[in-house]
Amino acid sequence: MSDPNVVETLPVLPLKNTVLFPYLLLPLAVDRPFSVAALEAALAREDKELVVVAQRNASVEVPSQNDLYAIGTKAVVKKKTTQEHGGLETILLGIERSVIIKLDPTDSYLQGRVKPLPLPEQKTAEVEALHRELLEMAGKALGMTEPKAFHEISRLLGENKDPFRLVYVLASMFNMELEREQSLLEAETPLDALRLMHSYLSYELQVLELRSKIASEAQTEMSRQQREYLLRQQMRAIQQELGSKNSERGRGGVDTGTAPTGGFTRRDPEGSRAGGVSFGTIAGRGTRPLRHAYLPRAPARASLENVT
Repeated sequence: MSDPNVVETLPVLPLKNTVLFPYLLLPLAVDRPFSVAALEAALAREDKELVVVAQRNASVEVPSQNDLYAIGTKAVVKKKTTQEHGGLETILLGIERSVIIKLDPTDSYLQGRVKPLPLPEQKTAEVEALHRELLEMAGKALGMTEPKAFHEISRLLGENKDPFRLVYVLASMFNMELEREQSLLEAETPLDALRLMHSYLSYELQVLELRSKIASEAQTEMSRQQREYLLRQQMRAIQQELGSKNSERGRGGVDTGTAPTGGFTRRDPEGSRAGGVSFGTIAGRGTRPLRHAYLPRAPARASLENVT
């Protein structure tokens, strides 16, 4: 642990929309000229150290001290790669919390006088209870977001016996808002950090449960609509099949024995019945129709001319 009374001057690397926590790695793409210069200045040092601090307002391209949070993280540059367009890709490892006492910009990059802000130890029943509760809540949340990696991540979380380490790891896993991440970094005691994380994680868990419920209800509704669609398609196919068979029967030429209008049927060559046809139509030529539905018995060789 560094001496909290020791002040040193280090290059300062401002970050937009994120916080680097102690003990954690952070991959970065560095494009702003003064940030590239700060990273190069850190690489020129024997210890390759610099201070990483979050900006209050991400829209500010060249921040002053008032645009930066006062508490950041001392880090060491673990890897650097130059990009084609001139920027840098780097991996930083957080070492410890630091307080920026005063920002002293140079012509090409930001640097500041900083001192360490050690993480205090605290062992109480409440700290232990909150620690275990966070592990349980994190396991439940991970079961919903990363079911395949649930056991491995749970094991890794369980290895974090330090409350601060657990809080920092959880904050990086759940991608919290900048203000919440910064408040966790600034927490003065393990109990404060655990309480804050418990509050934030409770909210995240509620959001995950609501999302899961909404997705489940949407899936159920979609399944219902799919079943109804399949049933409609099956009913349509059945109706089309029945209609096709009825059409084939109608085209089959089945003789129903009904006489066409204006003549006798072939089954009644003697004209013994009117076959449902008005005799007046047949008799025609101005004669009166008979009163009976039956024609009088005519000689077998009678013709239509004999009847009229």
